[in-house]
Amino acid sequence: MKKIMTFLIPAFLSFMLFSSMALAGDSDSGEAGYEIPPIADITLDTDSFTVAVNSAVAGSQPTDATNSSTYDVASNAGDNAKKLTAAIDSNMPSGLTLAVSLTAPTGAASAGYVTLSTTAANAVTGIDTCNETNLAVAVKLSATVSAGAVSANTRTMTITIADT
Repeated sequence: MKKIMTFLIPAFLSFMLFSSMALAGDSDSGEAGYEIPPIADITLDTDSFTVAVNSAVAGSQPTDATNSSTYDVASNAGDNAKKLTAAIDSNMPSGLTLAVSLTAPTGAASAGYVTLSTTAANAVTGIDTCNETNLAVAVKLSATVSAGAVSANTRTMTITIADT
């Protein structure tokens, strides 16, 4: 029994010494780098807008057709204001006009309906810091009688968030 106690006492003391050293702890420091790059994102809440001009009042041009949905936008632009531009992949046939209107996020300005072509048009300007959802987007098709009857076709509309 004495041999066991002789072994246990130094082992216990060693354990307590090392345990208290571990509890006293050690520390070190290092840098924690961080960065938030510019963020600009837009998402249309639908993949397609179908518009068909199918009526007119006698003596007038055909009645415009519209379709609407929503979009979401986020930007941490701050002093580097952003804008939304809109364009289509190929121009419309003669006598047809495709236009888009985007509701502006808080603090920004909407241009109302802008005619779409292959050249990007400013639809919303002055976007600062924002994170908004369910903003209205509407697509309008206008036709003149000179357009005649037009078979179903499509154009790819691109809405881009860009620097001003």
